[in-house]
Amino acid sequence: MATAKNEPRYVYGVVRAAGATAPAVEGIAGAPLELVAEGEVAALTSPAPGEYMEAGREELLTHSRVLEATMEKATVLPMRFGVVVPDEEALRGQLLAPHREELAAQLDEIEGKVEVSLKGIYDEDAVLREIVAENRQVASLRERIGGKPAEAAYYERIELGELVAQAFEAKREHDAAAIVEVLRPHAVAVEVGEPVHERMALNASFLVERAGLEKFDRAVEEVGRSQADRIRFKYTGPLPPHSFVELEVAA
Repeated sequence: MATAKNEPRYVYGVVRAAGATAPAVEGIAGAPLELVAEGEVAALTSPAPGEYMEAGREELLTHSRVLEATMEKATVLPMRFGVVVPDEEALRGQLLAPHREELAAQLDEIEGKVEVSLKGIYDEDAVLREIVAENRQVASLRERIGGKPAEAAYYERIELGELVAQAFEAKREHDAAAIVEVLRPHAVAVEVGEPVHERMALNASFLVERAGLEKFDRAVEEVGRSQADRIRFKYTGPLPPHSFVELEVAA
């Protein structure tokens, strides 16, 4: 059953209107998916679950699941999680109509492309051994305080911690740049994010041609082998290009 036009809509993303069909999955709160078209573009929506929508794990997973199911058959510009518009008129007037040409151009730009997320986590002990071996100041200070009681070496331990943290940061910057440099030729675009914790060596997203995914995967495997003793990688994808598309509904 179609949603009444004056009811709130949850928005997942934007696709081309021509030949578009909603994927055969449920939306948030089990709601049916529907398309709202405006010219050559259409928004993928479902009835909103109410004025307040919990940003829980299931809701986030459903948002991702809808977009991933959509991208199997169509190019999709993903919307950030949690966008609800008051009704169909607002959806057309705030997103689709005023940005129709821009949306169509973005769909052309990402046609045939997917996002791949790559995160690298250091083996802390392995990298610490590298730092001690490479940094004379760290090695000397570490040896000097090794036999002292904790209270007697309080300030030296603080200094050591600061030196190690600086060395970790320098390694992260170097390693992230080197890894991206190897993978960049196999991607259309790269977005490098901030590390979410101190052991993260790399937090990057790559926009990759579908036709070039195998080459990109092989390059990632080679990087993984070269860093096997010090960095563990988590590869996620292919995904809708969240990091390379920015869609907003005007207030």
